[in-house]
Amino acid sequence: MMTYDADLLIVGAGPAGAIAALTAARLGRRALLLEAKRFPRVKPCAGGVSPRARGLLRRLGLWDDVERAGYWIRGARLVTPGGRDTTLVGAASAVVVPRTTLDPLLARAAVAAGAELREATPVRGPLLEDGRVVGVRTDGGPLRAPWVVAADGANTRFSLDPRPRRTLHTCMAWFEGRFFEPGVLEMLFVPEVAPHYGWLFPESDTRANFGVCVEADRHAGTPIRELFARFLERHYGRRLAGAVQLGDRRGHPIVASARVEHHAAPGVLLAGESCRLVNVATGEGISYAMESGQLAAEAACESLRTGEEPATVAARYAARLRRRLAAPYLVSDLFHRRGMPLLEGLARLGDRPWFRRLARQAPA
Repeated sequence: MMTYDADLLIVGAGPAGAIAALTAARLGRRALLLEAKRFPRVKPCAGGVSPRARGLLRRLGLWDDVERAGYWIRGARLVTPGGRDTTLVGAASAVVVPRTTLDPLLARAAVAAGAELREATPVRGPLLEDGRVVGVRTDGGPLRAPWVVAADGANTRFSLDPRPRRTLHTCMAWFEGRFFEPGVLEMLFVPEVAPHYGWLFPESDTRANFGVCVEADRHAGTPIRELFARFLERHYGRRLAGAVQLGDRRGHPIVASARVEHHAAPGVLLAGESCRLVNVATGEGISYAMESGQLAAEAACESLRTGEEPATVAARYAARLRRRLAAPYLVSDLFHRRGMPLLEGLARLGDRPWFRRLARQAPA
């Protein structure tokens, strides 16, 4: 009889993996959460926790801790490809939480629920027997489990997705100083990156992260770091004159999709960016990561109780993903393809006093 190290092995302790481990532990299963590095580690992510993510965190009983760690956003400055520039300020409804804070917070919650966390444990790939994944390979030897939840990001070793990769490139950096309006993020849909954007996301009253997100084929021949440097100089050069850069600039690929699909070997459920669950218009993935992590753990735990075949479990998981995420995916794809005129219209309305008064009563 095979001896297992856990009921679920979760690869990657980002939001998807941490919520998967938390969910499995609360369902009474042995969850082993594997993280390649040690916390806190820097992730090139703007850190926006959307109202959708907030709803899930509330249902999980985690929102109060995340809220205390976050910085409230109450408005947004928008710059359109046509050059319109408007700032709309409303009621605070979203927060920014750096991933150096958010990820260990969620991982600690999983441990408190009964999961085991092993940091500095890079996973080298799946452990296969008779065509089924029965664990993972690590430098310290193999680890075995009936199920693996792969939440190891865009460069996952567990996906069998046959679709061409739709890659977004990002680059970002952090600055300290007084060069922005507190509580107001900025999204610049300027011609060099549209229909994607560059951003300024405040993390406190004096610290913000900047970045650009652009489709890979839009900047062919120009390294993403060079494009980012040009963006900062062109749009923020004067404002950053007295600011201090914190750490190095960091780049990262994002693999997105306009459709919710699941392609993995038997014994594996993909979650988060491993499953290409990223908003194709904005590159946002925290909410999708947490939702898919929860669904993956629930599906795996159900199968441990029922003994269903892996293919049946994976099909049910994929169907639940589609039910949960198909609608927002459709909206994001439509915005990506047709959203620039909408932004221009919103910016025009933003110039009118009555609309600005209305915006003050609305969520950010």
